[in-house]
Amino acid sequence: MRKHSESGLSRRSLIGSGIGAAVGFASWQSRAATPAKVRVGAINPSSGVLAFPGQACVRGIDVGSKFAKEKFGIELQIIHADTQSRPENGRIAAENLIRQGCTVLIGAWDSGATISALQAAEAAKVPMVVHIASATQVTSQGFTEVFRYYPTSLTIVRKSLMELKSLLSSIKDAPTSAAVMHLNNTMGQSTAASIDQAWKEVEVPLRIAEYIPYDERAKDLSVEVAKAKASGADALVSVTRVNDAIMIIRECTKQGWNPKMIFSPNSNGAQDKAYYDALGKYGDGAILSTLWYNPKAPDAAAILKRFASDYPNDWVDGNSGCAFEAVQIVADAVSRAGSSESAAIHAALKGTDMTPILMSSGKIRFDANGQNTGSDVTILQGQSGKPRVVAPQSVAEAALQYPLVPFNSR
Repeated sequence: MRKHSESGLSRRSLIGSGIGAAVGFASWQSRAATPAKVRVGAINPSSGVLAFPGQACVRGIDVGSKFAKEKFGIELQIIHADTQSRPENGRIAAENLIRQGCTVLIGAWDSGATISALQAAEAAKVPMVVHIASATQVTSQGFTEVFRYYPTSLTIVRKSLMELKSLLSSIKDAPTSAAVMHLNNTMGQSTAASIDQAWKEVEVPLRIAEYIPYDERAKDLSVEVAKAKASGADALVSVTRVNDAIMIIRECTKQGWNPKMIFSPNSNGAQDKAYYDALGKYGDGAILSTLWYNPKAPDAAAILKRFASDYPNDWVDGNSGCAFEAVQIVADAVSRAGSSESAAIHAALKGTDMTPILMSSGKIRFDANGQNTGSDVTILQGQSGKPRVVAPQSVAEAALQYPLVPFNSR
């Protein structure tokens, strides 16, 4: 569902606009003299194959701008840009936003589009806060304008596999081998390489039977699922976006493949409402490792209430949550900078030291490469048509259900 500034997204121009307004939050005092208005460019894949998570990010950014005005006393004029799920459009979108006077950017969800957008940000010396994008290259290519909130693929995969190892030690008749199905794009290749490295480091007690890459624009994954089934693996490790995650489950159901466990490190799928809307009862059981919101955060109740009010047919997930948090990072930096100028915001971002407003992700600080050094992961499992937190134990709201209920007996 699209609301508010999402409706202004244009496939032809790539640019739509929306202005955050302050409604419904408790008041906070501004911490310093701040500029009256700051133009913030937000880059996301709001149409195309990545539209589901892209639109979730738009929702998070718009709610985040309302919250930021009350908390930090800053009006963030959000100007949205749509990459149309094409990595090369990241740079086009960033250049257009900078021409419109945006002095800081947020984006771009997809790692390829993020790297593309960063090239424009670097040329114009405009800082960019990366809300989601995990490929190592984002912070390893020498960009000086990047401030990535999201962990690298290796970090999130390593932490995910540590949680997986812990889960495996707690269950009976655990799987013994896994097939790895992964996207063959920037994110998928980076994550697959991270899995290969971290699997050995963590000593996951599962043999990897086969790596099976596939194109992100594939319309049929029957051959790839058949390969995974033929490998003899009794677990599936998947690196997906939501559309292909849906296709994989549908193919497992058609082909009668019932792995004991489906686990997705650094992926979409089991957190997305679209996944459950499309699969119904077949969406339950898959496990996902991701950044997730902290329901015990001081302002969580007010934030979740605002999301529910503005978007009653959607829910807060890792995408909208990370996008929301990126807006707070920008607002915090502008507040401390006392300026809307790119150079001042850049200097303030380098000194960021803040507790997340909504997300369960550890302290936010950026190292010399622009990478956030805090990065906790949460393990979710689809249960009764929605994602539930099953690990770590300190924040778990449900027990792990194992093994996966066979698809043909649901």
